[in-house]
Amino acid sequence: MGRAIECIYENNVLKPVGKIPLRERERIRVPLGKKLSFEPIRLKKKFQSERIGALRNESWTSSSILLLSSR
Repeated sequence: MGRAIECIYENNVLKPVGKIPLRERERIRVPLGKKLSFEPIRLKKKFQSERIGALRNESWTSSSILLLSSR
C-alpha cells in the first residue's frame, strides 16, 4: 500500500520535504495532487444532517440569493 509524502517542485525536480524510505535510484510511481492552500474550517456547532439535506433539495435562484444577502 502506498503513502503520501509532501514534496516541493523546484527546477524540474520533485524534492521531498522530509526523509523517505527508499533506496538510492529506486524507481517508484508518483501520482500528483495539489495540496490545499488553506486549512479546512472547523465548525463550532454540530451540524444537523436533516437540515443539510433540506437545503440541498431547495431550488435556489439568483433572486433568492440576492434576498438572503441583503438581510
